Amino acid sequence: MRQLEILADRFDASVEALPEIRREALERAGRGLLSTVRGRTGGTGKVQSWQELHMGSRGGYAAVRPKAGTFYRGYAAGYVTNAIENGHRTRSGGRAAGKHMYLRSQADAVRLQNAARDEIVRCLAERLED
Repeated sequence: MRQLEILADRFDASVEALPEIRREALERAGRGLLSTVRGRTGGTGKVQSWQELHMGSRGGYAAVRPKAGTFYRGYAAGYVTNAIENGHRTRSGGRAAGKHMYLRSQADAVRLQNAARDEIVRCLAERLED
Protein backbone atom coordinates (compact mmCIF):
# COMPACT_ATOMS: atom_id res chain seq x y z
CA MET A 1 0.00 0.00 0.00
CA ARG A 2 2.86 2.38 0.79
CA GLN A 3 4.26 1.93 -2.75
CA LEU A 4 0.90 2.99 -4.19
CA GLU A 5 0.90 6.12 -2.03
CA ILE A 6 4.42 6.95 -3.19
CA LEU A 7 3.38 6.52 -6.83
CA ALA A 8 0.29 8.69 -6.28
CA ASP A 9 2.47 11.40 -4.74
CA ARG A 10 4.83 11.23 -7.72
CA PHE A 11 1.89 11.54 -10.13
CA ASP A 12 0.64 14.59 -8.22
CA ALA A 13 4.10 16.17 -8.29
CA SER A 14 4.40 15.45 -12.02
CA VAL A 15 1.05 17.07 -12.77
CA GLU A 16 2.13 20.10 -10.74
CA ALA A 17 5.46 20.34 -12.56
CA LEU A 18 4.08 19.79 -16.06
CA PRO A 19 3.36 23.45 -16.96
CA GLU A 20 6.94 24.52 -16.16
CA ILE A 21 8.46 21.47 -17.88
CA ARG A 22 6.33 22.15 -20.98
CA ARG A 23 7.18 25.87 -21.00
CA GLU A 24 10.92 25.20 -20.79
CA ALA A 25 10.85 22.55 -23.53
CA LEU A 26 8.74 24.70 -25.86
CA GLU A 27 10.88 27.75 -25.21
CA ARG A 28 14.00 25.79 -26.25
CA ALA A 29 12.19 24.57 -29.36
CA GLY A 30 11.04 28.11 -30.10
CA ARG A 31 14.57 29.50 -29.82
CA GLY A 32 15.72 26.83 -32.28
CA LEU A 33 12.94 27.75 -34.69
CA LEU A 34 13.73 31.45 -34.36
CA SER A 35 17.32 30.71 -35.31
CA THR A 36 16.15 28.69 -38.31
CA VAL A 37 13.79 31.40 -39.57
CA ARG A 38 16.42 34.11 -39.12
CA GLY A 39 18.96 31.98 -40.96
CA ARG A 40 16.61 31.53 -43.90
CA THR A 41 15.79 35.23 -44.05
CA GLY A 42 19.19 36.22 -45.38
CA GLY A 43 20.10 39.87 -45.87
CA THR A 44 22.01 42.15 -43.57
CA GLY A 45 20.09 41.41 -40.39
CA LYS A 46 17.41 44.11 -40.33
CA VAL A 47 14.52 41.76 -41.20
CA GLN A 48 16.11 39.03 -39.07
CA SER A 49 16.06 41.35 -36.06
CA TRP A 50 12.32 41.92 -36.52
CA GLN A 51 11.55 38.24 -35.91
CA GLU A 52 10.99 37.20 -32.31
CA LEU A 53 9.95 34.27 -30.19
CA HIS A 54 6.46 34.53 -28.74
CA MET A 55 5.35 32.21 -25.95
CA GLY A 56 1.70 31.49 -25.28
CA SER A 57 0.35 33.10 -22.13
CA ARG A 58 0.33 29.78 -20.26
CA GLY A 59 3.37 28.30 -21.99
CA GLY A 60 1.28 26.02 -24.19
CA TYR A 61 2.91 27.03 -27.45
CA ALA A 62 5.85 28.86 -28.96
CA ALA A 63 5.69 30.85 -32.18
CA VAL A 64 8.08 32.89 -34.28
CA ARG A 65 6.57 36.07 -35.64
CA PRO A 66 7.45 39.67 -36.46
CA LYS A 67 7.80 42.03 -33.51
CA ALA A 68 4.73 44.07 -32.73
CA GLY A 69 5.18 47.83 -32.70
CA THR A 70 8.19 47.72 -35.04
CA PHE A 71 8.07 49.81 -38.21
CA TYR A 72 10.21 50.28 -41.29
CA ARG A 73 9.60 53.31 -43.50
CA GLY A 74 6.09 53.62 -42.12
CA TYR A 75 5.17 49.96 -42.59
CA ALA A 76 4.69 47.48 -39.76
CA ALA A 77 7.39 44.81 -39.53
CA GLY A 78 4.69 42.16 -39.96
CA TYR A 79 3.53 43.73 -43.21
CA VAL A 80 7.08 43.89 -44.59
CA THR A 81 7.85 40.36 -43.39
CA ASN A 82 4.70 39.08 -45.10
CA ALA A 83 5.73 40.74 -48.36
CA ILE A 84 9.19 39.17 -48.13
CA GLU A 85 7.72 35.77 -47.23
CA ASN A 86 5.10 35.65 -49.98
CA GLY A 87 6.43 38.00 -52.63
CA HIS A 88 5.14 41.39 -53.70
CA ARG A 89 4.66 43.68 -56.67
CA THR A 90 7.54 45.95 -57.57
CA ARG A 91 7.41 49.57 -58.66
CA SER A 92 8.22 48.54 -62.22
CA GLY A 93 5.10 46.38 -62.32
CA GLY A 94 6.92 43.09 -61.93
CA ARG A 95 6.79 40.74 -59.03
CA ALA A 96 9.46 39.95 -56.43
CA ALA A 97 9.48 36.27 -55.54
CA GLY A 98 8.87 35.33 -51.93
CA LYS A 99 11.68 33.94 -49.78
CA HIS A 100 9.33 31.56 -47.92
CA MET A 101 11.55 31.55 -44.84
CA TYR A 102 8.62 30.55 -42.63
CA LEU A 103 7.28 27.96 -45.06
CA ARG A 104 10.71 26.38 -45.54
CA SER A 105 11.10 26.16 -41.75
CA GLN A 106 8.07 23.89 -41.26
CA ALA A 107 10.05 20.65 -41.32
CA ASP A 108 12.39 22.08 -38.68
CA ALA A 109 9.36 23.15 -36.64
CA VAL A 110 8.05 19.58 -36.66
CA ARG A 111 11.48 18.22 -35.69
CA LEU A 112 11.79 20.74 -32.84
CA GLN A 113 8.22 20.04 -31.71
CA ASN A 114 8.94 16.31 -31.57
CA ALA A 115 12.13 16.94 -29.62
CA ALA A 116 10.18 19.09 -27.13
CA ARG A 117 7.58 16.34 -26.78
CA ASP A 118 10.31 13.77 -26.12
CA GLU A 119 11.94 16.06 -23.55
CA ILE A 120 8.63 16.55 -21.73
CA VAL A 121 8.00 12.80 -21.63
CA ARG A 122 11.56 12.14 -20.42
CA CYS A 123 11.29 14.73 -17.65
CA LEU A 124 7.95 13.36 -16.47
CA ALA A 125 9.27 9.78 -16.54
CA GLU A 126 12.27 10.84 -14.44
CA ARG A 127 9.94 12.40 -11.88
CA LEU A 128 7.95 9.16 -11.64
CA GLU A 129 11.08 7.06 -11.23
CA ASP A 130 12.66 9.11 -8.42
